[in-house]
Amino acid sequence: GGNEFCMNFDMRFGVRGSTCFCQMEVPLGLSPGGTGCVTLPGLIGPGRAFEMILGGIDVDADTAERWGLLNRCFPDTASCRDHVDELAARIASFPPHAVMAAKASLLAVERMPRREACLETLHLFNQTLAYPDARKRMEAFLGRGGQTRPGERDLQGTLSKL
Repeated sequence: GGNEFCMNFDMRFGVRGSTCFCQMEVPLGLSPGGTGCVTLPGLIGPGRAFEMILGGIDVDADTAERWGLLNRCFPDTASCRDHVDELAARIASFPPHAVMAAKASLLAVERMPRREACLETLHLFNQTLAYPDARKRMEAFLGRGGQTRPGERDLQGTLSKL
């Protein structure tokens, strides 16, 4: 239930001391049925997935972060919430068409062979070029020195001015 539900989110964050993952089916005499055997190996690798699923072990937040089950773990709930809120606000500040196309490109790998996923990504990139907002942002980026050494050394500062 909970672990398999969580694995299907695009991003996962946790808190030291309170976040714990477990695939408990095998100790109960069952095989995971809710995508555990399908999703978990892609996130943490087959060997660690065997350890979690066959061993029915608990995985704490620090281990989950090292293994790739969590994007990040935080020392407390407040710092986790602050990070998630800031990240969500940052993503929401970007053009929606670019966010949707980037997500579709990332997900293409799951449903297509590599060559087709590359072609799909190129197609989505070309579609985003047609948006006037993309052109305006690229011109502003270049106008602020985005492709100069100083601009690239402070890329977040340059991007924040768009």
